Amino acid sequence: VPSIPEISSRYARIMSWDAYCNLPSATSGVISGMDGTQWGKKADWKASKEELAKMAKPSVGSMMSISGTKYMIVNKSDKVFFGVKGDNALVIQPLKKCFLAAIGPKSSQGKLIEEIGKFADSLEKGGY
Repeated sequence: VPSIPEISSRYARIMSWDAYCNLPSATSGVISGMDGTQWGKKADWKASKEELAKMAKPSVGSMMSISGTKYMIVNKSDKVFFGVKGDNALVIQPLKKCFLAAIGPKSSQGKLIEEIGKFADSLEKGGY
């Protein structure tokens, strides 16, 4: 019979916020609170709390820094902001209590927007 800490640890792994960052078309991603506190990530996502807090309130024309690379937010489609840097695309979808962001090939930008929307819909239904 497993102990309570063992069960809690197993449950925490199953319910990880990382699952919300696992967009198939993304090379990396993050889910963060609106204050910039990182809840989960995919791959080697590196951004400071300040950078994440800025990302929580994107606007067209703004610059976002992730893992030392600066992306310019160039457009907004429905609720999703997207930016570019070279051959990579950044997509950000702010919600009430958190936001999702992902980076992937610019050629997969449409897929990234669709995928982030599906994850965001699930979070919105949960009140996030």
